[in-house]
Amino acid sequence: MEKDLWTYLKETDKPLVLYGTGNGADKIIAKLEKDGTFCKVQGIFASTDFVRDRYFRGMKVESFESVTERLGKDIIVLMCFGSSRPEVLENVYRISSLCEFYAPDVPVYGTDIFDTAYYEKNKDKIGQVTALLADGFSKKTMCNTVTNKLTGGLSPLLECEVSKREADLLLTLPEGAVFVDLGAYNGDTVLHYTSLFPQISKIYAVEPDKRNFRKLQENTEGLPFDITYINALISDHDGISYAGKNRGRGVHEQDQGDEIRSVTVDSILEGSSCDFIKIDVEGNEIKAIQGAKETIARYKPSMQIACYHRSGDIFEIPLAVLELNPDYKVYMRHTPHVPGWDTQFYFV
Repeated sequence: MEKDLWTYLKETDKPLVLYGTGNGADKIIAKLEKDGTFCKVQGIFASTDFVRDRYFRGMKVESFESVTERLGKDIIVLMCFGSSRPEVLENVYRISSLCEFYAPDVPVYGTDIFDTAYYEKNKDKIGQVTALLADGFSKKTMCNTVTNKLTGGLSPLLECEVSKREADLLLTLPEGAVFVDLGAYNGDTVLHYTSLFPQISKIYAVEPDKRNFRKLQENTEGLPFDITYINALISDHDGISYAGKNRGRGVHEQDQGDEIRSVTVDSILEGSSCDFIKIDVEGNEIKAIQGAKETIARYKPSMQIACYHRSGDIFEIPLAVLELNPDYKVYMRHTPHVPGWDTQFYFV
């Protein structure tokens, strides 16, 4: 690939329009400013329910209809948020059918932008991981994920999209399975996996955010499973870590901030076995793996690990797991989401 999206945006004469406000827009604006292309941004719009009478970064937030009435449809729309909600995705695809549309890849955590230079620097590791994936569809998913990250195009994601149920059925769990849910949020994944695998008997549900932790307990109360609830941040060490205030679903480990209790998988299990670990921990996936090294090496539990928080996740995560236990079959799947979040590795 000769050009990535950022290079293309430097060269185009078309006006740029941002779709969405908030942290994602801030990150994309920062990249455009660094590249000297923010001057091409001529508008910002939000979904109809979020327009109101407001400004973002000095620009009046409009509707898509207002922007196109003012600028026409020969524009480039840059999506600045992420969603898996069907009604939002339907609107995204509608807009993308009317004008040139991209969902730029900016990492949720970390500062590495997945551009051509980043790909060239890491292509050997990406190729190494692609070669070891267990089936052709996983290889296609990897290739399409890389293409999406470089180009911001939607079609590579759509070409490798599967339902969450189809992806999760790569897993097979024994009767009486022990499930460790890292990043249990409000109980949604406990409810999902116990519905899909009713043979689960014991659950360790780990969630760092206090409000979400209360919802987790409320939403799973009365389930016929032995559930141990742990209000802590999952990491590679037991003790104290640091996190920002009031991050909700985005609680993540930082070098400084508010003190928060941290735990490891190995300490939670205290040497006992488990059959399935789900890891979706806001960029701390590598540390979570390191904190589960004894469990992974000894018991080889099936695992589902998110690989979209940091640019290096698509190669660093499988290499870290296979270093601990090389016997896994590794699959990669993407479920409906724009941009390419909700992409996971399955270790079976």
